[in-house]
Amino acid sequence: MSSINTLHIGRTGLKTASYGVEVTGQNVTNASTEGYVRRRLVSQTRVPHRTPHGVYTGQGVTVGAVKRDIDRFATERAFEAMGDQSMASTASETLNIVEANFKEGDTSGIADRLDKFFDSLTELTSEPSDHGLRLAARDAGQDLVDSVNRGGDALLQSIRRAEDRIKDELKGVNSILDEIETLNRRISDSDAINGPADLMDARDGLVETLAQKIGVDVDYKANGQMSLFVGGHALVQDVNVRQLETAVDPVTGMLSVKVTAGEGSIKVDSFLSGEIGGLVAARDQAKSTLDSLDEFAEEFVDEINAQHSSGFDAYGSPGLDFFTLPTGFTNASTAMSLDAVLATDINMIAAAGSPGSEVGDGGNLANIIDVENTDLFKGGTMNSREFVASIYSDLGNAIVGFEVDATTHGAIMSDLNSLKEATSKVDLDEEAVSLMQYQAAYQAAARVVTAADDLLNELMRTVR
Repeated sequence: MSSINTLHIGRTGLKTASYGVEVTGQNVTNASTEGYVRRRLVSQTRVPHRTPHGVYTGQGVTVGAVKRDIDRFATERAFEAMGDQSMASTASETLNIVEANFKEGDTSGIADRLDKFFDSLTELTSEPSDHGLRLAARDAGQDLVDSVNRGGDALLQSIRRAEDRIKDELKGVNSILDEIETLNRRISDSDAINGPADLMDARDGLVETLAQKIGVDVDYKANGQMSLFVGGHALVQDVNVRQLETAVDPVTGMLSVKVTAGEGSIKVDSFLSGEIGGLVAARDQAKSTLDSLDEFAEEFVDEINAQHSSGFDAYGSPGLDFFTLPTGFTNASTAMSLDAVLATDINMIAAAGSPGSEVGDGGNLANIIDVENTDLFKGGTMNSREFVASIYSDLGNAIVGFEVDATTHGAIMSDLNSLKEATSKVDLDEEAVSLMQYQAAYQAAARVVTAADDLLNELMRTVR
């Protein structure tokens, strides 16, 4: 019986070596395949057989699993860095467009129009009754209004475009989550010890796309399953998947991203990275810029009107508002307008300091011009010119910050990918060595089979 057992042992060696050649061949042929992770054959000694005499005899070798050579730590961190880099680059690209639309060029922005408005009032002081100078002051006021309106409209449109993109991108994200669920089920149903490697590669490709879209924390399980989290909230746990949805915040009126949780949902805006996280960050920065512009428009209009109404127009009547904000406005920057009466009659400009004054009285103009240097903003620390400049600089600084983050996270991602590939990428030189080893093992096992067969033949001849 020992010769038959030796024959069996040789057969297991042939089978295992054959598997090894097959796995090595798979590695070699997929050396340049994107997303392919090197396979490694795990062999193990078969459970020995106990004879009636209490002697344990070997039963050869068996294939324990075909594993992927993957550095779990480097891979999980690479997915995280991928989301951070994608978020920063998307935010900077989006805000660069926002800035270009908001600034309207270097010579026609709000700051330039503000300067020209006060310059026109200063020129009017030289001859307050001059029709041309009054016309220029009114037109400068209208130009300032138009510039603020365009800035507000540009920011509102940027916010809407970002939110539309968020909704569109989430459709694709939910489709990816469904595909991951399908792959996890197939992996779970597999008889392989660590799941079929090809399905795991496909799943990792989807996770990479997901990381670029929303940023995820990945946790690989020993049984081949994986869990995905956003801000500690599970999106995928084994074969269970939760979808993302959008809803309008009843307080802010802004679009928010939520993850379904039973019959409710959890807001996860602040936890997102990736492209959608970048769009959320860009949207929030655009909203912050819009809020500042609205603050400028409201405070500026109130102060100019207060000073203007303290003077008298060319008819000797008390001054009316120079600018107008309608009742119940949402955004002062888009609602701001030139007073309708003043727009049609430049004699309504209240330049005089007293009623019935002589022609050429510009006593009230100085009060209006003083608004330029009055600290109305940031708790009385900034005048209108400085505040407008800070609106531009805050937006510019945010863009620079995201650009720096994109570069930093890009470098981190590159290092982690190099570390990951050092383990998972196919090395043809190593595969050549493995191929020779399995060939030698196959040949050796074949010799064992041949020797056992010779012994059995010799036994049969002796019996006959």
